[in-house]
Amino acid sequence: MAISVREVSDDDIPRACEIELLAYKGGSLSPILAPGPFPPDSWQQRIEQVTTMRKEDPTTVYLQAFDGDTGKMVAFAKWHVFESSEAAAKSSRPLSFGAGRNKEACQLFFGGMAKRKKEIMGDKPHLYLHMLHTDPEFQGRGAGGMLVDWGSKKADELGLPVYLESSIKGHRFYQKHGFEDVDIFKVDFSKFGGPLHEQPLMVRKPLKLS
Repeated sequence: MAISVREVSDDDIPRACEIELLAYKGGSLSPILAPGPFPPDSWQQRIEQVTTMRKEDPTTVYLQAFDGDTGKMVAFAKWHVFESSEAAAKSSRPLSFGAGRNKEACQLFFGGMAKRKKEIMGDKPHLYLHMLHTDPEFQGRGAGGMLVDWGSKKADELGLPVYLESSIKGHRFYQKHGFEDVDIFKVDFSKFGGPLHEQPLMVRKPLKLS
C-alpha cells in the first residue's frame, strides 16, 4: 500500500512524539539544548504538551504520513494556518522549557527564532510549518514531501506565503519544494561548548492558480 496523508488523532500523538525523538537523536544541538537529567515522567509530559497545543490553538493542524504496509505513522507535521492578521498577531506566546533543558541556550535558540520570524512575517496572514519529523527508518520514501505539499497546496488555495526554519540538512529538500532563503539565523553556542549554529529561514511564495 502507498503512503497517504492523514489527520492525527490524540491516540496517534505518542507515535508522533516517538518520531520526534528518533529524528533528533544524535543531533549536534541535543546535548546543548537538552542535556538532562529528565524527570521520570518527561515522556508523558511531552505527549500531554503536544496534545494540549492543538486543543488550545485553533490555527494548529497535525498531519501524518501513514504507511499502509506497516500500519504505522512514518512522518509527522505541525502546521499553523494564519488566515487573518488577527490570527498571526496572536501567534507569539511565552516560551517555557521543562526540566532537563538548558534554559539559557533554549531561549537563545527558540526565542531568537521566534523573534526573527516576527520581524520577517509580522502580522501578515501566512502558513507556518513548525515541525516536520520523519522516522529515519522511512526517510527517502517521500513521506516528508507529502506533508510539505499539503501545506503548499493549502497556501496556494489561500494565496498565502509559507514560512519555516530549516536545518542545514533539510535545506536542499525545502529548496526542491519551492522555498527560498530570506535569512540565516545564527546562534553562537560556544559558551556551552557548542558550535556557531546556522539555521536557514525560508519562505515559499504562493503560486497563482488558474
